[in-house]
Amino acid sequence: IKIKHNSIFDVQIKRIHEYKRQQLNALYIIHKYLLIKRGHFPARPITFIFGGKAAPAYTMAKYIIHLILCLQQLINSDEQVKDHIQLLFLENYNVTLAEKLIPAADISEQISLASKEASGTGNMKFMLNGAITLGTRDGANVEICELVGENNIYIFGKDSQEIIDLYKNNGYSAKALYDKDANIKEVVDFIVSPTMLAIGDKNSLLSLQQEIVNKDWFMSLIDFNDYVKVKEQMLLDYENKDLWSKMALKNIAHASYFSADRSINQYNEEIWKIKQ
Repeated sequence: IKIKHNSIFDVQIKRIHEYKRQQLNALYIIHKYLLIKRGHFPARPITFIFGGKAAPAYTMAKYIIHLILCLQQLINSDEQVKDHIQLLFLENYNVTLAEKLIPAADISEQISLASKEASGTGNMKFMLNGAITLGTRDGANVEICELVGENNIYIFGKDSQEIIDLYKNNGYSAKALYDKDANIKEVVDFIVSPTMLAIGDKNSLLSLQQEIVNKDWFMSLIDFNDYVKVKEQMLLDYENKDLWSKMALKNIAHASYFSADRSINQYNEEIWKIKQ
């Protein structure tokens, strides 16, 4: 696999699960693909990198992987698009691959639905290696934001309490968002477009598209527009090398907070209370 060394590396490597929302990233990639097809090109090439595995019986996660692989084939073979964006789903993701990907990353995708991530440690590893976090206020993203400040992380989407309230009150309708927002409808429907059906399995693509439209249990659509807006700003800011370097250094400098020594000491002080 050959990738453009001058591209921005946008990396999402983690377990494949609906709450971690690889599908949200895939919808953005569709959005970007369609923009390029209409002549709107990014300032520099973007390399989207996915890695991760799903539980053997987790059908919907397999459909998400299938979607990404179909997009990979589409994008990387399209003469009009492939010079501007590249998509890679790396086979058999493991620690050895992570050792190469994490130091190389520019954007750290930490986009789980707020309230669903217990902590997360991948974001800490990316932070330590100078990648900038694009994420929701979920898990350790909250602590990273507190440490580095709002200007050195890119936060989007609904917060935890808003999401909890929507679940509690049955207040979320993916279909309503799909019906009233033309941009959302376009990217979701592209999943089952003739272009995609010519590449992938009809049942897999249709099942995923219907799941997003009629259920979307982990609310990708509610955060889609804000995700696009913040990610586009992130890509613009990347062109300011001084700004980006300062953000990276700020993240590296504050990563020590997540050391095992500090964590264990705090657990002991607040929970275990074991006398030394």
